[in-house]
Amino acid sequence: MRTMILDTSTIFLYVAFLEDENVLYEKIIEGKNNHSEHFLETIRAGLKDTNLEAQDFDRFAVGIGPGSYTGLRISLTVAKMLAWTLKKPLDIISSLDLLGSGYLNQDGCYAITSIAKKGHCYGKLIEVKDGIAKTLLDDAFMPREQFMETIKDHDYKLIDESNFRIDYRNVKGTEVQDIHSLSPNYLRREL
Repeated sequence: MRTMILDTSTIFLYVAFLEDENVLYEKIIEGKNNHSEHFLETIRAGLKDTNLEAQDFDRFAVGIGPGSYTGLRISLTVAKMLAWTLKKPLDIISSLDLLGSGYLNQDGCYAITSIAKKGHCYGKLIEVKDGIAKTLLDDAFMPREQFMETIKDHDYKLIDESNFRIDYRNVKGTEVQDIHSLSPNYLRREL
């Protein structure tokens, strides 16, 4: 089964193609509020490198947020369009789960964060035991200091933009039943 994974909700643009458990193509690009300038070209480059076409994929997956308002809309729009026009399933995944997914095959407690504006962050706390991930704090948006205070009683490894690891094989997506009603997980309120 071939899967195309897309995410533009954080400072990183992420495009990957998997065939079963094998990574055929993976590109991570650090952006500067310019994902829209590189996103489609990154997908095209991957298709060319792998000699595939969009219709060769069995399903699509997209980071649903939380994250940048504009960034979320870029990958979500493309993923919805591909899944709908090609009549293929679309899975959604927490963008924070995706950023920390490379750690989720190791037991431990993980605080996964992504930068937001004005001293805020998107954060999540996950504990992995015997290969099973349990969410201790679901995707949240709050001042960074408040997030750190909230998780202080846990013995955790902090995962952020400086040390993230992506391994989509460790994340379970949720299949979207109605593509047309799907909206991003913005989480932000007026600051």
